[in-house]
Amino acid sequence: MKKFLLCAGVVSLMALAACTNTAKVETTVSTTEAAKEETKIVETAKVETTKLEKNESVNHYTEREFSWTDDMKFEYDGTDKYLKAITDEMVKVGNEYFGKQGAVEIPSPLIVKTDDSDKSDIKVYGDFTIYGYIMNGTIFDMKNGGSFPGCYHLKDEDGNVTFVKSEIAEDGSDNYSSLVKICGGDESLAKEIFAAKDKDKDETRVKFAKMYAKEHNLRLSGIKDYGWPVILFDDIDNAVFVYNFFNQYYKEINQEDTLNDMVDRLTRLKEKYFTKELLKKIEDLTAEQGADMVINAQDVTPEMRDSLQTTNDGKDNVKLTVDLGDKKATADIKLAIIDGKKKITDISYEQ
Repeated sequence: MKKFLLCAGVVSLMALAACTNTAKVETTVSTTEAAKEETKIVETAKVETTKLEKNESVNHYTEREFSWTDDMKFEYDGTDKYLKAITDEMVKVGNEYFGKQGAVEIPSPLIVKTDDSDKSDIKVYGDFTIYGYIMNGTIFDMKNGGSFPGCYHLKDEDGNVTFVKSEIAEDGSDNYSSLVKICGGDESLAKEIFAAKDKDKDETRVKFAKMYAKEHNLRLSGIKDYGWPVILFDDIDNAVFVYNFFNQYYKEINQEDTLNDMVDRLTRLKEKYFTKELLKKIEDLTAEQGADMVINAQDVTPEMRDSLQTTNDGKDNVKLTVDLGDKKATADIKLAIIDGKKKITDISYEQ
């Protein structure tokens, strides 16, 4: 079986970092009460908390310390027996290729066609992609991954579905021709398999990542690929959404710019989560003020990263505060669901 690395030339740059995180909440209670509050926070992190209370502030919104072990592998918990057999095998494949790299391997099977006319040889065609993640706050950072287009062969014996074998397209110049052969000469099917990722728009990937998070009580709020905008989940709390957007914006600015592409990375992030009207407003204000008016500053300091805090402030509005060194900046952030996606529609810093 050949593998098609999703992050070739990049994986080696991504060092695995221990996620020694604890949730932090603004408090003015005594030392004893603060200790009790910390214990309460850690315990809260052990249950699924994809929603926050309406007025709860988000500051250093992070996941509890978490590291992968062999007994914490992905397990499909749905009712589709075909997917159960397929994902079990995909996890084995992922661990064979990437299992010693400290990430959890999560499958993302993009099924294009299923032929189960013969229960002794059920053919499932698609792109059987695998993503390896490490936890960074409440974001899954992709550490490794592979795309395996082809066909999985299963068999169904009295309702017991098991994996038989897989046929995976060859790497390199024989990639397309070998996939066409696997598809029985059907070029239209082969093309559909290659186009599966573009049509899916990350829906399957997010679905299976959430399945893992639910099983292991993780507060997961998004997925991040190296060099690309974070994929924030639309169903997370607004304050968490805004916190993660700005936290990622800070990280993109501070990331070592070896490819001289920081402007492009920031543009992609803004285009993903801003409306066109907000993009124009920020562009005009930045030119007028001589500073990046997304962050109301020219650069990101450690104080800014440490002090970033967001609070729900009424329906579809979030209050952001951040320490700029000589002053504390406050902004009103407005959000809306547009075409089924959560977008930031306005950023207004108080003067």
